[in-house]
Amino acid sequence: MMLGSALGIDFGTDTIKICDRKNRIMVCEKNMIAVRSDGKVIAIGDAAYDMFEKTPENIKASCPMSHGVIAEGRNAEIVLAHLLKKNRRLFSGEPAVYIAVPRDISAVEKRAYYNVLNGTIHARKTFLVDKGLADTVGVGVSMESPRASMLVNIGAGTTEISVAAGGKILISKTLQIGGFTLDADIATMVRRMFHLNIGQKTSSLLKNRLAYVIDGPADSLVVYGISTISGLPVSEEITSMAVSLAIEDTLHAITEELKGILDRLPPQFYRDIMEAGLCLTGGTSLIPNLSEYMRRELGIPISMVREPGLTTLRGVQFIMSRPELAGCTFSLKDLTGSTL
Repeated sequence: MMLGSALGIDFGTDTIKICDRKNRIMVCEKNMIAVRSDGKVIAIGDAAYDMFEKTPENIKASCPMSHGVIAEGRNAEIVLAHLLKKNRRLFSGEPAVYIAVPRDISAVEKRAYYNVLNGTIHARKTFLVDKGLADTVGVGVSMESPRASMLVNIGAGTTEISVAAGGKILISKTLQIGGFTLDADIATMVRRMFHLNIGQKTSSLLKNRLAYVIDGPADSLVVYGISTISGLPVSEEITSMAVSLAIEDTLHAITEELKGILDRLPPQFYRDIMEAGLCLTGGTSLIPNLSEYMRRELGIPISMVREPGLTTLRGVQFIMSRPELAGCTFSLKDLTGSTL
């Protein structure tokens, strides 16, 4: 096939990423849209994110996804269509489209994907890829390997846990916990300890700049917000220790879920995981010492990958560039079954 005749899409809660067969990343923008009260779209992608938490009352900037699934179908369709049209010059004709979708979603959520993909992408053909399988392939696990492998993708809206062997997902679980949960934890801590209301952007900044697990540098950051006492704009210096303590419970909850899955593994797979450990990926996995914390708690090796936020996209690209892996994809009809 000619270059650019296929596109791979990771439609994430925080960011949309699109690549071609050669793994050129053509789109990497925030999954956000700003809409005026009369329905007029003001901005999409990074431009909408720049407006987030700064808009007047008649404009709403929001993400059309919630916890890894489509929550606002129409807005999701607009965002995807705009980004594809914006980068139309980078591909030719009507490309085949491969998109990663979560495994554990309801019939209603499946239909939302169907509506968005059918209404947005004028593709020669649309292929869906199980996100857990894409993650597994994206970290370099061979599709032919009979040994079980475990992958934990801590994203913005969810944490996806997958155990795979022989190119198939054996066990999967999606937790409604992710980077946004940590942001909320930090915002709650700042409100209670420092009597300051801050937005998600500010709490995310604190997480990215100051958060660590086990041990880290004594650092701090001055942030601005609204005083819960006076109601006036004020600044406070937030310490790295306060931020790190705020996210402890959520990270502990993820680790406890991993323990539960390990305990339920069949013996033949349990041995493989005990020997090889698990691979930690997703943007939130970049929190310093998180892998060491999980290694201590779980008692198994923990490995990280280069650019963990791109794991799903790399897996989709690998599958779409190899015709022999066509069996790893399924169709919109397979996704929705009898729900249409």
